[in-house]
Amino acid sequence: MKKFLTILALITTLLADNPNDLDEIKEEDIPKILSIIKDGTKEYLPMMLDDYTTLVDIVCVQNAIEYRNRINSENEHVKIILKADKGTLIKTTFENNKSYLCSDPETKMLLSKGAIFVYVFYDLHDAELFKFSVQHKDCP
Repeated sequence: MKKFLTILALITTLLADNPNDLDEIKEEDIPKILSIIKDGTKEYLPMMLDDYTTLVDIVCVQNAIEYRNRINSENEHVKIILKADKGTLIKTTFENNKSYLCSDPETKMLLSKGAIFVYVFYDLHDAELFKFSVQHKDCP
């Protein structure tokens, strides 16, 4: 995640005349910025995010960047959560990602310009478990 922030900081510096004035970035710049983030992050994949989750791929489509994650669905703890309390897992994961994206000035700026951050979670057999997106309207 630290590399993501470094890449994002470099992009905003390159695209804005004054790095403190992020309003210089326009909506039409978003696909290019997201593509640069994707390319800069992809070289570090797969990336362990926690004990159960690995970021395995990133794709961009227009103003959306999609993070594809694989959950260790064979882990007994994960199996129990997915079976008994999947709704809470989805809500907690959404809230954690939303909180991070909405509190970081650079990602909040990208969201305000129309960027969409999509998170997809797969099991070890590549079956989709759940998916959600964070958009500007999700930020307070």
